[in-house]
Amino acid sequence: MKESDKSRSFRRIFSLYLERYLLHKHFRCVMMKGSVDPNEKLPVLYLANHSSWWDGLIIFLLTEKASELDHYMMMEEKQLKQYAFFRKLGAFPVHKENLKSVKQALMTAKKNMQAGGAVWLFPQGKIMHQDVRPLELEGGASFLVRQFEQVVVKPVTLHYTFNQFQKPTVSVVFGEEALVSGGALRSKEVTYMLSGLLETQLNAHQEQVIADPDFSNEEFRQMTRTSQSTSDAFDSFKKWVKTWRSF
Repeated sequence: MKESDKSRSFRRIFSLYLERYLLHKHFRCVMMKGSVDPNEKLPVLYLANHSSWWDGLIIFLLTEKASELDHYMMMEEKQLKQYAFFRKLGAFPVHKENLKSVKQALMTAKKNMQAGGAVWLFPQGKIMHQDVRPLELEGGASFLVRQFEQVVVKPVTLHYTFNQFQKPTVSVVFGEEALVSGGALRSKEVTYMLSGLLETQLNAHQEQVIADPDFSNEEFRQMTRTSQSTSDAFDSFKKWVKTWRSF
């Protein structure tokens, strides 16, 4: 199994393409709340809910724009073969149906964390609708946490909403870091703790979006420029017609 093959030059070029074309084409904007990097200088594990194919790309953009850490992400081997360029962004493969591959991927993650890198997991193991509860986590996150005497766990939640606009807005919350003494806990205890941490944040995130769908709260900051949709162009045209008729 080949590990990631990160390329700084490719990451720079791809992040521009992603921000200025791909995300601009498909989304109104990307909003972010919280700090990407943790305060503690310890091994760090990021755990994110997984409700869209776009999740990894959005996370990549935000880490490029707002993080000083070296980020790596575990990715299903089948998808990584289909989109091989993800290796240059820091992805490394796992074949979940092969126990040897799973062990090797977890050891790769551990090695990256020990070397000061940050590792990302989608602990649900597959794409699930963002409204599905409870969040059921697979065992990889628990295994990694238990490899360290102390590890920082950073919960990250992503939410997609249309509101009154034609294109959806993506909001991402980087939650408060949790300092976990993994070596002292059993696997089931860790899994229960991590699922509760992520689900609690996702629920609060969803409630905040429902209460404030325009993201007027200053806690969220806009990370990409606003993309105009067909409805925006039509509204601008109506305003122009109204102005023209006033003469």
